Amino acid sequence: MIFKIARLLVKTLPEPAAFRLVCSLAGRTQRPAVRPPQQEALAQARQVHYGAQSRNVAWEWGQTGPLVILVHGWGGRAAQIAPLAATLAQQGFHCVAIDITGHGSSPGDRTAWRCFIDDIAALTTTLGQPVHAYVAHSAGALTAMAARGIHGIGAARYVCICAPSHPHPPITVIRQKLDPPAGVLQRYREHIAQQFGADWATLATGTAYAGAGSNLLLFYDTADRYIDHEEGNRLQALCPGARLIKTTQYGHTRVLEAPELAQAVGEFLQT
Repeated sequence: MIFKIARLLVKTLPEPAAFRLVCSLAGRTQRPAVRPPQQEALAQARQVHYGAQSRNVAWEWGQTGPLVILVHGWGGRAAQIAPLAATLAQQGFHCVAIDITGHGSSPGDRTAWRCFIDDIAALTTTLGQPVHAYVAHSAGALTAMAARGIHGIGAARYVCICAPSHPHPPITVIRQKLDPPAGVLQRYREHIAQQFGADWATLATGTAYAGAGSNLLLFYDTADRYIDHEEGNRLQALCPGARLIKTTQYGHTRVLEAPELAQAVGEFLQT
């Protein structure tokens, strides 16, 4: 109902007001239910806190071994990537899965691309040790790669799962749900680009992934209806030496619990 009303409003409100409405709706988050396998994996972890006043939450498996930071996607939560974290911890890695602002056990009911970028950096700073790898899903993958240039963080390895080459998915969603005037949609593109400290044309080249090369593993599923698996081909071409693996049956979020993913990530991180 709210989107039906908003669809009418964005066509009748003055452009600045319509833009603010789009931003308000786009920033809302929902917390998906935690399924039993995810709950079982979380039960093996400890909560750690990071960010302003240590209000935000992350989940930690193990305290020794190479540090791996895991990042969920937009509208996701650490629980979705917890089974993978628990599996990697059994292989000797020190794993920490983040709940971004407005997600999971972290506070708030809204988020933004900049929340992802800043929260990933804040958790990295809080942990205070070299990061062996960032393993991230969807929007979390894009923002983890962007945080390298914005905040100067880095790792020996990067695993990007169902990652968009640039922040285009919300543009598609807003166009489908609200069909705003072209001027409003352009303002929203610029709003997103500003959060990455770039212009939209630069972002669209996949610049967030620059320089990753052979330190990058790309993992996609051909049944993903949200992120086209061809994005993997594009990013591999942009990052010579990057590895690309595709599965065919899981879709956008179930892929996080795919045994093929756990095996590929474990082997890549041990290299």
